[in-house]
Amino acid sequence: MTAVGRLTSRLPIVFVPLMVCAWAPSAAQDDAVAETLRDLELYEADLHRMEAGGVYHSPQLVEPLSRIADSYMELNRFAEADAILDRAQQIVRIEEGLYTRNQLPFLHKRIENYVNAGQWREARKLQDHMIWFYLNKYGNSDQGMMRGLMDLSYVHMRGITEDLAENQGYHYLRAAFSSRVALLVAERIWPRLEQRKAVLIYEQLRIMYLQASAIAKGGTVGQSLRTTGGNSPLAGNAYAAERVMSPERALNMLRSSGVGFLDRMRQIYAGESELEVSEALAMVKLYQADWYLLFDRKLRALQGYRDAWEMLLQAGVPEEDVRQLFAMPALIPEPAFYDSVEKALAARARAPDDAPEAFEEGVPVKVFFDVDSPLADESFSPQRLGLTASNEWQVVALFSFHLPAAEYIETRQGWRRENALGVAQDLQLMQLEDYPIDREVEPLIRNLNRLRFRPALTDGEPKAAEGVVSYLTAADR
Repeated sequence: MTAVGRLTSRLPIVFVPLMVCAWAPSAAQDDAVAETLRDLELYEADLHRMEAGGVYHSPQLVEPLSRIADSYMELNRFAEADAILDRAQQIVRIEEGLYTRNQLPFLHKRIENYVNAGQWREARKLQDHMIWFYLNKYGNSDQGMMRGLMDLSYVHMRGITEDLAENQGYHYLRAAFSSRVALLVAERIWPRLEQRKAVLIYEQLRIMYLQASAIAKGGTVGQSLRTTGGNSPLAGNAYAAERVMSPERALNMLRSSGVGFLDRMRQIYAGESELEVSEALAMVKLYQADWYLLFDRKLRALQGYRDAWEMLLQAGVPEEDVRQLFAMPALIPEPAFYDSVEKALAARARAPDDAPEAFEEGVPVKVFFDVDSPLADESFSPQRLGLTASNEWQVVALFSFHLPAAEYIETRQGWRRENALGVAQDLQLMQLEDYPIDREVEPLIRNLNRLRFRPALTDGEPKAAEGVVSYLTAADR
């Protein structure tokens, strides 16, 4: 199968782990470290002068302590940063009382510091305390509470891949709970049709899809997400009988809940009138189609993509921009909700750093498309694939694959025919001399088969595409 056809070139897709940004020290990094050390020396000198004057527990110390802690965190001096943050927190407590809002920034920083140090046990304990604080001691709901809960949710999402595997289910549930409460706060403090709610609603969808992926994959994490009552981390009654839902029922509940959240987004942008077609409503329709595709409701997804294309044109979006938006496939779910084509294209221009995450054996990876480096021949060099040598990561396997259009294909010989929209097909292991394969191939293929791609569209109809996927992982030390 050649790359010439419905797309003019192959689309290289590279999976890059989060730690790819941790390059070997450069001159710029050395300069940044030197500047941080200079700042730290000044902050510590200010603190020592104040202490020499007999100031030990005054609120005056809070600001220099906070700056010192920031410097320690930048230098990865985690134990010293925690001690300084604890001291600042105690000063606030002595001055204002045990449960006051002014200590929250230091609690959030301590969690960040624990996570960066790999001390997830301490981070979990402090996160549980902070959720309790927000629910019981914060007082009147405001945007500070909403942002704080979302910060906790993001840290729990990080814990899914960085904490012990036995705690993954806990992090999934806590992330969902924290973000859901943040949305409830937004509902309370913002007008009914406030469009900023769409960002919070979409975060619920992202978390629910990751939960669905874990359930579909099976294992102990999937089972923990299907368990209610008993020792479930979020069980309302610890004495209630433990019950485990079937995977099918759990997945159907998540899919239905997602449809409900997307309808809430539609209502926000529709406002008081359900008749007018707007660009934002067309984008909601696009994300609805993505949601159906993620849960393998392919025919509904296909109709949704057609509707989104037509709605964007009806809303007055230039056809050239619509064609650019759908010129190439995209891994779904998207990392964020964009209520206009312009915002979506701008976000794509910032890729790959902002690309959505997928999961390969629990390791976070990122995906991006590169149409500027066509792979029209069979010469696959590291440079052409956008792979740069690094001490931090390595390629473990390369595959070519095909994304079919809307045609039906046979999934098993003599069995049944099923629409393969958005699912990678014809996976072929590729050899690359500089990057030998060092692990089993079958698990990688299974992981790739779990991914879903929004198809490239022409006049609202999916078109076929080909690409290359590169699995990377942290290099052995």
